[in-house]
Amino acid sequence: MKRLGTVIVLLTLAACGGGSQQADSRPVDKVFQEDERAPEKSAGWCGKCNMSVYSSHRCGLTTPCALCQREAGARHLHEVEWFCDSCDIMMAQQNECRDAKTCSTCRQDKNGRRALLGSKGCERCARQVPPNRLVGITAYCSQCNQETGANHVHGKTVYCMRCLHEAGKNHVCDATRFCFEHGTDEAEDQTGQAGHGSEYRLAEADHQSTLERRP
Repeated sequence: MKRLGTVIVLLTLAACGGGSQQADSRPVDKVFQEDERAPEKSAGWCGKCNMSVYSSHRCGLTTPCALCQREAGARHLHEVEWFCDSCDIMMAQQNECRDAKTCSTCRQDKNGRRALLGSKGCERCARQVPPNRLVGITAYCSQCNQETGANHVHGKTVYCMRCLHEAGKNHVCDATRFCFEHGTDEAEDQTGQAGHGSEYRLAEADHQSTLERRP
C-alpha cells in the first residue's frame, strides 16, 4: 500500500507539472529540421576569402555566422524573442545580420552574454521582460544560392522578408500561402494554409460524379 501511495503521488506531481507549461501564443513556422540547424564542421582557413569557414562555404557567396555556426548567404536573418510569462505573449524582432561578431544586435559582450539586446516592454502589461532567445530563422541553400526558411522548395519558393515564410509564384503578402500540390501560392483557408488544393479536389470529385451519372 505504501508503494502504491508513492506511485500515485508521483503521477499527480507529473500531471501538475505538465499542465503548468505555457505555450507560445504567437504561431510561428518551424524554421529548421534539427539536422538542418545543427552546427556545421569547421573547414579551416579559406585563403581566398581570408577567414575561417564552415564545411558548406562557397567563396564570394557565403560567410560564416558565429551565432548559427553555419555558412550564411546574403540577407541572413536572426530573430530576437521576448516572452512575457504573465501575459503568455511572445514578441519578436528580426534583423538582417551580416556578421554576428560585430552586429550591434547579435554580438556578445566580454562575458559571453548578448547584453546589447536589452529588455522589452510587454505589449499588454508594459512590464519589462528580458530577451528569451536569439536564433537564426533562415539558412543558406547552395542549390538556389539564397537564404531560405521552413519548407523551401528548390526553384519554386523564395523567402518573403515581410511575411517571414517561403513564398511561390503569385504570392500576395498576408493573403496567400504556397500550395505544394500546384507549386504556386493560393489564397489561405481558415487554418492559414493554401486552400485551393481542397477546393480543386472537391471540384474534381463533383466532375467525376457527373460523368458517372451520364447515360
